Amino acid sequence: MVGMSSEAPSHPRRRRVLKIALAAALCGGVGAATYAAVSPDGSSLIVPDHDGDDTSEQVAFSDADAGDCLNWTQDGEVTRDIVTVDCAEPHRFEVATREDLSQYPTSEFGEDAPQPDLERQQQLTEELCVSPTTEYLGGKLDPTGRYTISPILPPAEGWAEGDRTMLCGVMVTDADGTAQEVTGVAAGSDQSRFSQVDTCVRATDDTATEVPCDQPHSWQVTKVVNLGDNFTGEWPSVEDQNTWLAGICDAAAVDYFGGGDAGDEALYQSTLAPFWTTMSEDSWNAGSRTVNCSLVKGTEDNTGFAELAGDVRGDFTIDGAAPEQQPERNPVL
Repeated sequence: MVGMSSEAPSHPRRRRVLKIALAAALCGGVGAATYAAVSPDGSSLIVPDHDGDDTSEQVAFSDADAGDCLNWTQDGEVTRDIVTVDCAEPHRFEVATREDLSQYPTSEFGEDAPQPDLERQQQLTEELCVSPTTEYLGGKLDPTGRYTISPILPPAEGWAEGDRTMLCGVMVTDADGTAQEVTGVAAGSDQSRFSQVDTCVRATDDTATEVPCDQPHSWQVTKVVNLGDNFTGEWPSVEDQNTWLAGICDAAAVDYFGGGDAGDEALYQSTLAPFWTTMSEDSWNAGSRTVNCSLVKGTEDNTGFAELAGDVRGDFTIDGAAPEQQPERNPVL
């Protein structure tokens, strides 16, 4: 859930903590009721390398079972070299369960049937994947977290040879739906969707996408914060989170510019404001704890973000122009 600051910091010279209310999905990822599905015939997640021997790919797919992790080489829209790996190593898919579509109570997936299209895959995900995958995760799925419930189908050659396996599991995708490499098992992990320090993020409608800082973006991340460092037990209200994060993210903003009086002055001259995300109750109950502090420039009506370009610690622009020179301030007493 995207948070908004609710209180100004106590520092008498800096009261530009931004107040912006945004859609809850902005920093979240897909919700628990939306699932990534992959279509066959060139746009499938699993596309064999037709120039080589794909037998190993079919074996890796067909032998995969609950708790296994799969990885592959992503080459544009084509995936190659599908292998089963230890989940502690980088991987793109974690298997929660396997379903045999040949046992589906219709003749829909018979010997000559084509692979299901994207719409049908999504229906199958809801029917066959959601419940067992959620159970595999211990009943805890962050609705705005980084993991997406997804199905994958056999490589085209495997399907043509009669393999009707559908693997259900979880993956982390980027804004384009491409599976990203992660490490560790999903169950019991912090499912928060957050960005690393120095990352620039562009917010468009209800989507937040990491981009190079020289491209137009909405905020730049200054700190990764674990809410568990301050809160234990039941979910802390957004008001309580805001109260604590106001001080944390205000200090992070000054430190990001070098700290001390020089960092404070650089922040002032940047005209940017601290901003942070907060955690929803559903996300907290799923075990998520991580949020971001960032720097942004609000629009004049405080309903959105100005467009930044460039690293804020160097030469950067706000809506195409350099930050306006700020008047000299009285010293702190």
